Amino acid sequence: MIEKKLKYPIKYAILPIEGKTNWYSDISGEQEYGTIANIVSKCYVIDEIKTFLSNGTSKIKYEVVFPYVKKGKEDYEEFQKIVPEYNFYSQCTNSIIVTQLFNSFEEALAIADQANKKIMDYEIAFLSLDENFQEKLKSIKEKHQRTLDKYKKIERTIKEKTDGIEITKTSCSTLEEIIERIIESPSEFYIKLANVLSLEEKEYLRKSIENRNCKNCTNGNCKVEYYEKIGLDSLRNSQGRNCFSWNNLELIGRQLVLTKTSSNQNF
Repeated sequence: MIEKKLKYPIKYAILPIEGKTNWYSDISGEQEYGTIANIVSKCYVIDEIKTFLSNGTSKIKYEVVFPYVKKGKEDYEEFQKIVPEYNFYSQCTNSIIVTQLFNSFEEALAIADQANKKIMDYEIAFLSLDENFQEKLKSIKEKHQRTLDKYKKIERTIKEKTDGIEITKTSCSTLEEIIERIIESPSEFYIKLANVLSLEEKEYLRKSIENRNCKNCTNGNCKVEYYEKIGLDSLRNSQGRNCFSWNNLELIGRQLVLTKTSSNQNF
């Protein structure tokens, strides 16, 4: 059980299980390692890392420590209980980075199941369409299922060991944060959102984006020379701030979400 005296926030996260992934090693002659399964576990949240991107958006990652990890290097047969540990430089030495945190087991499980399906789909994608295709396909599916059965049992064991620890409840403060958590490709979502708008709606939202500049413009037909995109314009704004040709459908879609959540305005 997680020590109650520790005051770290507790959330659910997806724990990747690393192992041998090259099932047909006779082809390459080398053994490959990577994620073979994903399971759900409670975790200590020790840091939140926000990275700002050149297109004006940002991404958040989380540094977490899972309370139960495998004891040996080769398999996950035995567990050992751990807590966050730090070195002389105050850096956590037993943490990993995850991109999502969850308030419920069921919410995390849905995402873990998607990730597990991708593992199998990735293996199938490399199969050659020869006379042995069906045999190899069956082998991949059976081994994938055996792997999942094994680690789902471990997932249940970890869940039982941590059942007495309450999740630190937090709620997303904006619709944008919810979208980032539940949609696999937020960028594509925002672009699709912008594409259903009228030209007038797009133009209204485009003018509302404060940080528009040449660096986050995606207009592939821009005729402005590169050297003219550097620095500030005559009004001391970033180059491209007042350009009539500036366009970025993702940012326009994001601006729509921000506008709708900050007011009841209709276009």
